[in-house]
Amino acid sequence: SDFIYVEIFIKSFGVALTTTLVCILLAYPLAWLIARSPKKHQDAMVLLAVLPFASNFLIRVYAWMIILGPQAAVARAANGLLGVFGFEPVTLLFSPFAVLVGMVYVHLPFMILPLYTNLARHDPALLDAAQDLGANAWQRFWKVTWPLSLPGIYSGSVLVFIPVLGMFAIPDILGGTGDILIGNLIKEQFLA
Repeated sequence: SDFIYVEIFIKSFGVALTTTLVCILLAYPLAWLIARSPKKHQDAMVLLAVLPFASNFLIRVYAWMIILGPQAAVARAANGLLGVFGFEPVTLLFSPFAVLVGMVYVHLPFMILPLYTNLARHDPALLDAAQDLGANAWQRFWKVTWPLSLPGIYSGSVLVFIPVLGMFAIPDILGGTGDILIGNLIKEQFLA
């Protein structure tokens, strides 16, 4: 009955959807690269994709506070570029942008792994057959590779969307007080 809860849920749904779409856009080329690499390099590339899991979740999120902080090189470069075009400086940390960056960084491996697993099982003979029938590289991707990779996209999307929807640590740390999502609201209801 209180509209603020509906607004927070819609905002949380939007953040989860945006994070999932950005993860698809970033993970698909990486997963395709890993799947098409020589077999001797695939294990090392998968290891690099999951290597962030070797460190603690909070350490990884706090590292983004340093990277996006006001005195960091990223913030200085972004504000310098904006200044050249006559725009006001922006704060990267404690913003929706920081929350999105943190969410994508933490959940990207959950999209890469299912996509890689799916793409690695594709039969290259199907692409050869499409080429023999006159399909160019773009047509082969959209008519053969993309439809075959949809199960990997669906499973990766579930592995990203659902945890992001309930995430409360990243909005607390990187978003500050202005970015309250449904996970933060539930946490506050239980702890406050």
